[in-house]
Amino acid sequence: MRYDKQHKTAIRQRILDMATLRFRSEGIAAVGIANLMADLGLTHGGFYWHFKDKEDLVAQACQQAMQSVDQQWQQQMQLATPGSKRLSVAQHYLSIQHRDFPDTGCVAAALAGELSRHTPATRQAFTASLQRQLATLASAAGQDGDSDAPPLTPCAQLSLMVGAMLLARAVTDPALSGQLLAEAEALIAHHSGSAAG
Repeated sequence: MRYDKQHKTAIRQRILDMATLRFRSEGIAAVGIANLMADLGLTHGGFYWHFKDKEDLVAQACQQAMQSVDQQWQQQMQLATPGSKRLSVAQHYLSIQHRDFPDTGCVAAALAGELSRHTPATRQAFTASLQRQLATLASAAGQDGDSDAPPLTPCAQLSLMVGAMLLARAVTDPALSGQLLAEAEALIAHHSGSAAG
């Protein structure tokens, strides 16, 4: 049976959407193509009509997920009060909800360790997406409040947020987990001249 281009595009997007969720929640290595396709009610062989191989899917899923997060950041910055744009991103990022639901969160916090062992093409897709997120943070430079502390660079802020999230997800002590997120947010607030929430 031959399907039209619109049907093929819709199936491809379903595969990509499921992969972005499953990779972030289970890890890349734990997600097999056969199981992914079966969960969608599709055949394993049908996968290759849409993607060259699993690595191709990983690269495209990471790009899609990171683009979604970047769009969320841009929306948060637009809604933020003047002087608190980057802090607004940090507050959302360092939230308990983000910690508890990695399947819809940041690819870097969920998969950076695994991605470092993937192909150069996959790592380049991740790098390009990360650079866009850094540019989004940089777009708010100089728009945050006054502080005696020097402002954090976008790289420093992103590194602090990702590191705090990685540790908060890894520890078994809920109080320590919350403290890691709260202190990272407070440090970003201090350097932005804004009050932490």
